[in-house]
Amino acid sequence: MQEAIGQTNLTNDDEQYKEFKRIKRLEEAKASVAKIECDCLSSFTDKIILKETCKTANALGIGAVVVFPSYVKACVSYLGKDPQTALIAAISYPFGEETTDVKVAAVKRAVKDGVDEVEVSAPMAFLKDGNWAYFKKECKKIKKSARMRAVRIVINCSLLNEKEILKASVTAADAGVNCLRLNFADGELISKVKTAIKGKSLIKAERAENAAAFANACVMGADTVSCTSAVELANYLLKQAESN
Repeated sequence: MQEAIGQTNLTNDDEQYKEFKRIKRLEEAKASVAKIECDCLSSFTDKIILKETCKTANALGIGAVVVFPSYVKACVSYLGKDPQTALIAAISYPFGEETTDVKVAAVKRAVKDGVDEVEVSAPMAFLKDGNWAYFKKECKKIKKSARMRAVRIVINCSLLNEKEILKASVTAADAGVNCLRLNFADGELISKVKTAIKGKSLIKAERAENAAAFANACVMGADTVSCTSAVELANYLLKQAESN
């Protein structure tokens, strides 16, 4: 009788341990999903797609949805009250050609429309020209115009050499921006930027379209990662946590 009770207790302990491990895996998966950001910056993305994306991202706990400024108001409505997913406006996408005044006006409008954060493309022509004073001043003006909203600066790494990328990253971080989005950056470059900015800004990587690429970007120093297949990636991570 005592042996049977002992075996029952062992079975219960084993089941409790399995459930504890499952909950732990799920918590870790949810933390990973919160680092994923869904890019909705295609010319084929309409309001029907955005509505479904916002609804699904909210349900899964995806970190953010990135949209064009003209869609901010609609997406605020789609995400509803007390959303789990942040809303980010991509301004001056993709090369930052607009003047600082135009960018500032767009930031103010996005804030008025209800955006949580703004993601502003750096003026690539000025970076190539080495006009760091212009860039730093622009970052500060954008930061001021965003009020209490977080500001990300997008650096298109495919158009710059490594020295220019590091200089641009340090300049933006020193200007007080909250996050750097490094487009077309591999893991090694992400690591170098993270070292250069000394924790002054977060880093966002992009194009992590599968679990392996996502994990690699995080290991190399990315705090958040954007992709177009965010919903699929989030579902995969959550299902893996439940099935292991």
